[in-house]
Amino acid sequence: MSSPEIWCTPGKPVSEYNRSQKATSVRDLTDLLCGFGTRTNELLRDTWKFTLSLNNIITYSPVAWNHKGLDTIPFSRAMLRLENELKSLSRSIMDAQDNGSVPVLERLYEKVEPAFRVVLGDGKGEFQLAADAISLYLEQQQVLIFTYTGKTPLVVRSSYQDIFLRQLASHVLVRHPFLSKESLDRAGVEVKAYAEDFLRSLQRIYETDVEAIFRNYQALLVDMHDALSQHPVRVPTYGGVSPRRIARTDASVVSNFIGEMREMPDLEDSQREQILTLRDADGSAETDLFQRLAVAPDWGAELGRVVAFMHQLNQDPLVKYEVFEAGPQGELQPVEIEEARSDQVIDQEKNVARLRTLLTAFVKGSHMPFTLLEGEGGIGKTLSLQALVREIDGLKLVLISSDYLGQIREYAQRMAEGPWRTVLYIDDMTFDPRHFESFKIGTQGMKRFYDNVTVMAAANPSSLAQLPPEVLRRWPIRIKYERPNLANGVTLRKVFKANCDRVRMEYDPSLVIAFRKENGSALKTLPPSAVYDFLREVKLTRGL
Repeated sequence: MSSPEIWCTPGKPVSEYNRSQKATSVRDLTDLLCGFGTRTNELLRDTWKFTLSLNNIITYSPVAWNHKGLDTIPFSRAMLRLENELKSLSRSIMDAQDNGSVPVLERLYEKVEPAFRVVLGDGKGEFQLAADAISLYLEQQQVLIFTYTGKTPLVVRSSYQDIFLRQLASHVLVRHPFLSKESLDRAGVEVKAYAEDFLRSLQRIYETDVEAIFRNYQALLVDMHDALSQHPVRVPTYGGVSPRRIARTDASVVSNFIGEMREMPDLEDSQREQILTLRDADGSAETDLFQRLAVAPDWGAELGRVVAFMHQLNQDPLVKYEVFEAGPQGELQPVEIEEARSDQVIDQEKNVARLRTLLTAFVKGSHMPFTLLEGEGGIGKTLSLQALVREIDGLKLVLISSDYLGQIREYAQRMAEGPWRTVLYIDDMTFDPRHFESFKIGTQGMKRFYDNVTVMAAANPSSLAQLPPEVLRRWPIRIKYERPNLANGVTLRKVFKANCDRVRMEYDPSLVIAFRKENGSALKTLPPSAVYDFLREVKLTRGL
């Protein structure tokens, strides 16, 4: 019985090749396989610099992964998977060098698949998860590009390194027991040595050119495809198929993802806001440390500064933060508020000045009566208070929902224990009957017991009309905010310039024209917050 024919191209069996062509082909393939093996081993050595350092980090600071999110150490899963793929590829190349039979070459060719398509895992749920290294890398890279385009500091060479530094303070360092709990002065020699090794492992990961490794890996797989598809293999090849794209992640990256978010029906508003918040974050609290690490030749030598930073980070939240949100059980959760300035509250100069005088005197030790800020929503009541909290040292702010007024005395007692002055602020005060009694009981005698705590509230006209006299009598000081007239051209331009600063956009007169055209005669009834919302939408739409 004759042996089966092996086909290398459609319609042309191997038996038609002459012996000299076969000999040349074998020699060429041997040389190619040798070159592929060398490239694979070089990539594996580069990958080990990352993965072995990651193993050292996991020993002291467990790394948690979140699918469809950012790895605690960016690209960790992708690099660990790549290490396994390169080991497997190296073995397959050696098998092909020892035995160049068609089945062996076919098994080797299967290794090029990740360069052209997503390789799915063995997920048994509704969705299968991508399992190959390139897919895991692309998933993380796209998050980086979408989130940090144009936000990479000059001291950092790529978006990967930018987010790596940001992740250090929030995840990696806080999980390290030596850095977050142990005093450097009391630590022994061995503890210091472990901590220094930990920082040096982080530095090796930080300095790894992950993008170059994956570009070289993809190029290797594509070259293997080009070579093996010219030899007698019976499996379908990816001839004519373009390889998957690996985008650059340096400061020149341009992404229109932010602009296209509005067209994504499955993206919730909270997710859009989270992406914008991440993208706008400047990491100001960690800037000094990050700038040192970005240029330091030895991170181990920076141990003292890292520990000092972590001790500051682990301070009592009441000491560290300025603004808190009150919870239903009396807890106080630190919150970040926008970096507003008092001069961004347009046409409320007298109100802001009066409020500044009251709060400044309060911080210096004077008594401050309960104060009510009156006026419709969006004209600057809360914004002026938030701005002054940032501008006046020694002042804390607790945001309280009307639903939690029953715990207002607990919040006052907690904040009164510190050497600061606190404003308990009820934003958009809308009492229903069940709140009246809670408020009266909670504030009864508060001024006598807690002279470093005062209460402020904001209320619109409709809410004021529903408040009973016994509640209104609790507010000796009432500051009334009037709505600026946006139909006035000068006022509108001032509001636009102030809000361009708030959303971090350059002022553009064409935006004022577009806003006028969009709102027409309704301008005189709009609050300044309408301009802020308009600019946020423009920024979102244009991906600025």
